[in-house]
Formats: sequence, C-alpha cells, structure tokens
Amino acid sequence: MKKFVFGLMISAGLLGATTVVANADTSTGDVTFTGGTLSMSVDTTNLAFGSNAITSSNATLDATATPTVTVSDLRGTSAGWTLTVAQGQQFNTATDGTGSALTNAALTVAGTESDSAVTNGSTTLAPGTTEAAGAAGTVASAKNGTGNGDSTVTFSDSKLAVPGATTKLATGYTTALTWNLSDTPGN
Repeated sequence: MKKFVFGLMISAGLLGATTVVANADTSTGDVTFTGGTLSMSVDTTNLAFGSNAITSSNATLDATATPTVTVSDLRGTSAGWTLTVAQGQQFNTATDGTGSALTNAALTVAGTESDSAVTNGSTTLAPGTTEAAGAAGTVASAKNGTGNGDSTVTFSDSKLAVPGATTKLATGYTTALTWNLSDTPGN
C-alpha cells in the first residue's frame, strides 16, 4: 500500500509540475485632440521704403523693413485659410489724412512664406480713405488640406511706385495697412 500511495504522490506531483497555464490579453491606448483656433499675429515692424531723394523721375522703391505675419492654424481640420491686406488712405504726411498726399503712389504688397504648403501672393492695393480701407488683396493662402500649424509670412518683395510728376515734400509719409485672416481656403 505504501508503494501505491507513493506512486500516486509522484504521479500527482508530475501532473502539477508539468501543467502550465498561459494567459494573454490585449488593450488599446487612446488619445483625443480637440480643435483649436485660427489666428494671426502681426509684429510691430512697419512696411518701410527708407529715405529717398526727391526726383522728377518715376521711382519704384524696394521695401527696407517688413512686418512679419504669423498665421496659426490649430483647428485640426486642414480646411485652409486666406490672408489679405488693405490700404487705408493714400500715403499722407498726416496720419489723419489732412496732410499732403503722395498722389498716385501704388503700393504692391508681396508675401514670402516659410511654409512650402502656403501659396504666396502679390497685390497692388487701391487706397481707401481715412474712414475705410480700400479693397483687400490676397498676400498668402493655404489650400484645403494644407496650412496646419504656424506659417510665417514676410513682405520683403513689396514695392512702392511713385510717379515722377507727383509732388513730394521733404518729410515722411504714412498709410494704414489692415490685415485680415479668413477661414476661406486658397485656390
């Protein structure tokens, strides 16, 4: 009987030692993002054309200082956007438009961006009045499916064409630029 019990104990021990139970299960990792905003910021640099000698010849002046506009598209939709600019009154010796105007001067604003997905633009602006800006022209845009994140646009290719027949005073002239960002995708 001792042999039989001993044999039974060995058999039970082997069964317990060789029985291996493996368990595996899976789970997932999740993250959700919520849409942000479409916004822009314009630095404080003026679009400037430097100091120039008075002449009776037509002159096209290159920009010597340019503002930078940063468009932040954090909506998470890839819906695209359009950046426009409009000119207030004609360049004038007084900011309120009561001074001497730089008659028939034509401002062309040309955008150059750091993001290859953004299309730059060039527009010659028609001046408005001291009360209202003229028609807006597109200077940068992102097509549907592009423009996410931050896009920086500078305007170093901008020009000011001043006719030689325009009366120019030995003083500074200024105009107001109004920047607008819309959620309309570029073409």
